[in-house]
Amino acid sequence: MSLHLGLDLGGTSLKWAVVDEDHATNLAATGRVPTDTSDGERSVLKQLIEVARSVISDTDGIATVGVGMPGVLDPATGVTRFIPNIPGRWDNVAVVAQMTAAVGVAATLINDARAFALAEHRLGAGRGVDAMLAVTLGTGVGGGLILGGRLFLGHDGTAGEFGHQTVIPDGPLCGCGNRGCLEAFAKAEAIAKACGQPTVEAAVAAAQAGDRRALDGLHDAGRYLGIGASNVVALLSVDRIVIGGGVAAAGDLLLDPIRDELATRVHITDVSRVTVVRGELGIWAGAIGAALHGSATTI
Repeated sequence: MSLHLGLDLGGTSLKWAVVDEDHATNLAATGRVPTDTSDGERSVLKQLIEVARSVISDTDGIATVGVGMPGVLDPATGVTRFIPNIPGRWDNVAVVAQMTAAVGVAATLINDARAFALAEHRLGAGRGVDAMLAVTLGTGVGGGLILGGRLFLGHDGTAGEFGHQTVIPDGPLCGCGNRGCLEAFAKAEAIAKACGQPTVEAAVAAAQAGDRRALDGLHDAGRYLGIGASNVVALLSVDRIVIGGGVAAAGDLLLDPIRDELATRVHITDVSRVTVVRGELGIWAGAIGAALHGSATTI
């Protein structure tokens, strides 16, 4: 039986998971370590390779390695272009070529939010739907699209960049270079600040305990996310919106404002048929999706 390793690189931690040829997760082969950014892209790439080598050494039958990373990537060439939230000089880093040479099995590269979308569609909250928007809320705001039952990457792998649509003309400067991006209002740092808490986890806990400022902060973030989701629904008429990331633990405190905005703003399609739900695969979704992308039987 062939196995497929997925690596999910984040600004805080590097996670990995193994899936088998039937796409069932092997939970015995998951793990995480703090991301090593001490030497920019060099230490990050070194760590990715070391983790892959270790898992391959300890797990017989791994046929492919899928690497999920944030930012702008070129999946066709396996090269990074722009990663604003992880230290380093990321323009033109040949991740796939170096990984393949180092570990001796075929490697692929995919944006982490697109990996989340793929995993949740195949194995999680998006099972069975034909068109889906996936949203990841963390250091940044990512997204992925399932259209016609398949992950849609566009001509250069960037399709689904949900967080980089403009919601406030001439708003705050975003790391991508635009002003007024959704990400500026709905990333973890912005939510924590709006809620008057040091972290987004603390913000969720405070809101669940009834703290008014935290409740208002989550509601405002949900409203901005709902505005962005309304744009996607009006354009693509997706069936389901799946929300992931730590702040998704707020549940309906975040999701209800999204649903309310959809109902308020979308009138050209039957928005009652669009469901807004939390992801089901938790912290492993990105790694699972990267493994699925890397396997020979995916898209």
